[in-house]
Order: sequence, then structure tokens, then C-alpha cells
Amino acid sequence: MILVSLMMKANSKIISIFAVLLIIGLLIPNISFAKNIKDWFNEIRGRSIEHRATESYNQIIRNKQARFCEQLINWTAKIDQIITDRQVRIQERQTERLEKLDQRRENRDTKLEEHREKWEEKWEEHFAKLEDIATTSAQMEALIEFKEAVKEAIASRQAAIDEAISDFRDALDESIINRKTAIEQAKIKYQNAYRVAVQNAQQECANGDNPAQIRDRLRIKLKEIKDEYLSEIKEIEKLDLKPLVDVRQQAFREALDYFKKALKEARDKLKEALGL
Repeated sequence: MILVSLMMKANSKIISIFAVLLIIGLLIPNISFAKNIKDWFNEIRGRSIEHRATESYNQIIRNKQARFCEQLINWTAKIDQIITDRQVRIQERQTERLEKLDQRRENRDTKLEEHREKWEEKWEEHFAKLEDIATTSAQMEALIEFKEAVKEAIASRQAAIDEAISDFRDALDESIINRKTAIEQAKIKYQNAYRVAVQNAQQECANGDNPAQIRDRLRIKLKEIKDEYLSEIKEIEKLDLKPLVDVRQQAFREALDYFKKALKEARDKLKEALGL
């Protein structure tokens, strides 16, 4: 209201001056003078309109800056919610992976146990056939030693395989836990970087910087932070299982080599006793 009143008073003064000059122009019949007065009045009026437009534009800029700065207060809470939602999705994927992992382990354990039972049945059938061949007490004693040697070799191989599987699973579980920890650390790093960027923008607003420039700089910075975070998460979620698999497979091979060697020694000794 005060601004309007001042503008009305200014216009009133301009009109009064114009009226006085117009009267002078009438008293002094000079067309050129009247035209100059009119041009002068139009110039003053144009400057007044331009001044008001400039003030209006500046006010719009100030309002826009104020709104932008006010909105920044909510940006931190907004990104916290975005990260929380993303973390929930990551956690859901991790839970799903763990459930599938547990299911695969259970299936493999079941198949391994079934395989061992069938293998044991075949060995018992083989032992029974050998008993038909052994006729003397010495041969029967050699057959008993052969059975014990084979069963000991089988038990040793199974123990080595079970240990290799257990070590592999423990190492895998540890890798999964480390990945989860790394993801949490990356999230905290991202949140802190985001907050710092927003706080810097708030400080620039308080300093009276151009809001458009502040917004552009902030968007560029936030994109850099986000891209770095997503890239880090992508790398973290990758699990290089090859070293673990190689160690497990090496243990399997060593167990098999030991079994083959023990079995060959037992067979050679039995063949000699049976005269085969």
C-alpha cells in the first residue's frame, strides 16, 4: 500500500508539472516548445514505467530465491527417504539371494547324501562278490583288510570334501557380510556428501547468489555424487567367487587323488592274496 501511495504521488507531481508547462506553452505559441514538453513528459513517464518493471522483476527474483532456499530445507529429508527406499530394495534382493543360496545348499546336501548312499550300496555289492571268490582263511582275512582300507579311504575322502564345502560356505558368508557392510558405508558416504552439497547451496542462498546459478551448480554436484554412489554400489554387489571356487575344487581333487591312491594299494594287495 505504501508503494502504491508513493507511485500515485509521483504521478500526480508529474501531471502537475505537465499542466504548468502546458499553460506556458499556450501563453507562448511555439509548436516546437510544446512538442519538446510532450517528449520530455513521455520520457519521464517511460522511465517511471521502466523503474517499476525493474523493481517488479527484482522482487520476482527475490521471491524465487527465497522459495528455492526454503525448498532446500526439505531436500535432505527427501534424499534420506530416497536412499532408504533404495536400501530397502537392495535388502530385498540380498534376502532373496540368501534364500536361494540356502535352498541350493540344502538341495546339494541332499543330492550328496543320496549319492553317497548309492555309492555305499554299490561297494557292499562289490564286497559280496569278492566274498564268493575268497575261499581260504588267508583270502578272507585279506578281504576284511581290503574292506577296512576302502571304507577308511571313503571316509577320508568324504571328510575332506565336507571340510572343503564348509570352508567355501564360510568364506562366501563372510564375503556376503562384508558386501552388506560396504553397501551401508557407501550409503552413509552418499548421504553425507549430499548434505554437504545442500548446505553449501544454502550458504550461497544466504550470501545472495543468483538462485539459477546455485540450482545449476547443485544439480551438477548432486549428479556427480549420485553417479559415484551407484558406480560404487555396482562394484560392491559383484562377488568374485572364482578364488573361493578354485580353493574348493583343489581340495576336491586332492581328496579324490588320495582316495584313488589308497584304493589302488588296497586292490593290489587283495589281488595278490586272491591270486588274481
